[in-house]
Amino acid sequence: MAVKKISRNERYMLKGALKRNGFDEWRIVTNGFNKTTGEEKTFLIEFYVVNPALSPDKCVLGFKSRNKKSASDLQYALAGTQAATTMQTEEFVQPSFAMVKAGMLSENGKQMNSYFPPNQLEFGKTDYLIKVGGASGEMCMLTDDATYGSVCVTSADLQEKPELLCQAGSMSWSLKFKKQIEFTPDYHGAGNHWACFGARTSFEGRIIFDGEEYVVMPKKSYGYIDKNWGKNFVSPVYHLNSSNFTSIINGKVMDHSCVAVQGVYNDKLSVLICLEGNKIEFHADKHKKYTITYECTEMPEDDEGVRLHWTVSIHDRKRVVDIDVFCNASAMFIRDYECPEGGRKLLKILGGGNGTGELKVFNKIKKNLELIEDVRIANVVCEYGNIEFPET
Repeated sequence: MAVKKISRNERYMLKGALKRNGFDEWRIVTNGFNKTTGEEKTFLIEFYVVNPALSPDKCVLGFKSRNKKSASDLQYALAGTQAATTMQTEEFVQPSFAMVKAGMLSENGKQMNSYFPPNQLEFGKTDYLIKVGGASGEMCMLTDDATYGSVCVTSADLQEKPELLCQAGSMSWSLKFKKQIEFTPDYHGAGNHWACFGARTSFEGRIIFDGEEYVVMPKKSYGYIDKNWGKNFVSPVYHLNSSNFTSIINGKVMDHSCVAVQGVYNDKLSVLICLEGNKIEFHADKHKKYTITYECTEMPEDDEGVRLHWTVSIHDRKRVVDIDVFCNASAMFIRDYECPEGGRKLLKILGGGNGTGELKVFNKIKKNLELIEDVRIANVVCEYGNIEFPET
């Protein structure tokens, strides 16, 4: 049997200095339909590793309460002196763990996190990208064409360990996938890298979310896979992706199309588009000149409730690309990620998977614009986030 060749950018990247100060994250998104009701939901699975060499044998979560007391502090406390009230009571640390995050990016969405000591990670094999767990019965794996696993967090777990930074619930999955559209080269910045090797991915299988079964079908999965790694997070975070395209010009479903927007990288975004096999790419780290404006704003409440609005407009010498996406706030929630540098810094990302909008592409002809494609996009994953610093 032929051995599959796995691209380098899909593999585990925490080597050298990044083992002690770095992160690696695989992101997987797919849609599924409730087997009983037919309701469509968007699901997220992430494999996240941070600073594995700092504490190989034990999970270190930065938001776990830790007393910071010197010997003299303890003496003051035992004596009941005033100095005891002024001593620092919390110690900030760098996190070190492997985590699998699973959740739903839809109405009533939530996330569940399962943590593992870094020494339970397995990688570098030819038949899978990353595997974690096993000792507790929670085994999660990602290969070149499949992922399976389970995450379960109880209310009792959260009461005992609020530092888990998630909600109570359970999710298990068994999914096969085929990556249909990828973009190269990757983004490479000073402290952050991004690889979009599954911008359009078809998934098949099933997901069990809080006891409800969801069926994942290839033609309606609208799947997406990418990867971020490096020394630190970008902030702010601005992300869109979709592969549910319908041409407004001719009404046809576009089965070989997708879009991915990622950043913010030095005030720029990488915008990667494929329209029926024709790629239009704007890479934030390349010398190709283009101007870009982007916003994420809250719209006034209307009959559809409160909505957020993502806008992106790109101009270069040959063309103009405009993207407008709306997502209901009620179908979004905030995900938390501990920053590699520690100090109780949190990357907080507001995200949802029910965005809808429009993508337009124009060619520049002297001083005029010629509309090349006008696309209705749906099932858009919409995200915006920033790093939150601890109170001083």
